[in-house]
Amino acid sequence: MSSGQVPLWVPIVVAVFGFTGVIAAQLIAGWREDRRWRRELEREEVRWARERERERDNRSYEGRAAGYAELIGAIESFDWVLYQARRLTRRGDELDGQLAAELRKVTAEARGVLGPVNVHAPERIRAMVRESMIRRSDLSVLLLSGRKTDEQDRLWREAQLEYRVMRAAMRRDLGLDTEDLPSVAEANQPPV
Repeated sequence: MSSGQVPLWVPIVVAVFGFTGVIAAQLIAGWREDRRWRRELEREEVRWARERERERDNRSYEGRAAGYAELIGAIESFDWVLYQARRLTRRGDELDGQLAAELRKVTAEARGVLGPVNVHAPERIRAMVRESMIRRSDLSVLLLSGRKTDEQDRLWREAQLEYRVMRAAMRRDLGLDTEDLPSVAEANQPPV
């Protein structure tokens, strides 16, 4: 071999190293791209899960807010008619046909708006609604029967207190300001 000639094995080894380097670089680039793609896919899944959770929370919040507002309106109407009927019976008068019909109507309307609250509200608020509505229904039955009893006053007081506590719990559940009220059980305790 002459001094200016390169042995044949040298270019072959260089070619094999070059080819191996290109293949290795492609494999490493593909592996990195695949890893990047999986991380991006995982981040996208997490983002979509958060978005679905936020959307579910928004629907739940909006459902609770609408249900609470509808129920509060129905209770206020119910209380207005109950107040009118109580005022008449306390004076010793009987309910006239129009007021009795209105009392039956608001009782039915109040029952009709319980659905959204029972679907969306937490159990503690559903329990408060149930107790408050039972008091009003019992009072309505007493007033429609025409019997004047001391129980009417007790039912009215308890219903009003439960309403205030329930309304505060609803506002708290929605993240709104509320007045600090004792629980219904605390308020019904005799003074010490």
